Amino acid sequence: MGTRSKPSKTAPPVNWRALVRFRPQVWVGLFLIVLLGGGGHLLWRQQSARVARQPQYQLSPDAVRITPMPPTWVRSDIKTEALRDAGLPGNLSLLEDWDTLLARVRQAFEFHPWVASVKRVTRGLPNSLEIELEYRRPVAAVESSGPGGISLLPIDATAVRLPEADLSEAERRYLPRISQVVGRPIIGKPWEDQRVLGGVKLVSVLQDVWRSLRLVEIIPSPHPLVQGDARYYSYEIVTSGGTRVVWGAAPGEEQSAGESAVGEKRQRLLEFAAKNGRLDALDGPGSVDVRKEIVVLPKVAKRGAKNSETENR
Repeated sequence: MGTRSKPSKTAPPVNWRALVRFRPQVWVGLFLIVLLGGGGHLLWRQQSARVARQPQYQLSPDAVRITPMPPTWVRSDIKTEALRDAGLPGNLSLLEDWDTLLARVRQAFEFHPWVASVKRVTRGLPNSLEIELEYRRPVAAVESSGPGGISLLPIDATAVRLPEADLSEAERRYLPRISQVVGRPIIGKPWEDQRVLGGVKLVSVLQDVWRSLRLVEIIPSPHPLVQGDARYYSYEIVTSGGTRVVWGAAPGEEQSAGESAVGEKRQRLLEFAAKNGRLDALDGPGSVDVRKEIVVLPKVAKRGAKNSETENR
């Protein structure tokens, strides 16, 4: 005898009209919610600027911290100057949109001549900012003539002019010097003169041996040299004893000038110095040409010196 299965219960049809038929009280409640939400949003837009200016929401300069601490050669108050020049004291609020606040702070510090880049901006609770900076380092000084005379203007590795007031005259004279340059950009802007750009590249190539070789200044040619379709400046380096190192084209332009690569030039100079002693000695060579091979010329005695020797005899 087979089992009987119970007939399945079918769900009653959905009464859609009943679902959407709300009572008047529900409609009134929904209307009030929308009205309050929209009104509150409108009110906040009207009052947010006034509320953001309240002292408890303002970000004071004391609550802004920069890291790491500026290096010893930076004597400017970077934080105060960056915020002041951007007009931010009294105009920074924690209620401001974060992306907007971040952009304003970044721009303020990136415009400071000692700041190479803003690495990170972190917001701390309840009302502080920490700004991580990368600083510029003076690597050379440009001996530039201008309306006020000749000045030694420090630059970084990208030829950006740095605030000379932060460095003493002695500190600027101690830097590798790029000489015989006319004109200057404003502080914080890069030099566009190709002689300066090539000179600072040369400094970077010899920076680690600059002092040991007693090198003093780099002298670019006053006008570009022409080799076929190529135009380039040629450079000489002068030691403290007056020896001239004929370097030739700036790093990266050797092929156009038909010269040896920068590494070969450097090696020739170092080998000659190691074999023959100090380049700045009084009895040292007059010039050392490293462009294609070592070519050494003796110092030429000045006529006055010869006459003096004759009189002493």
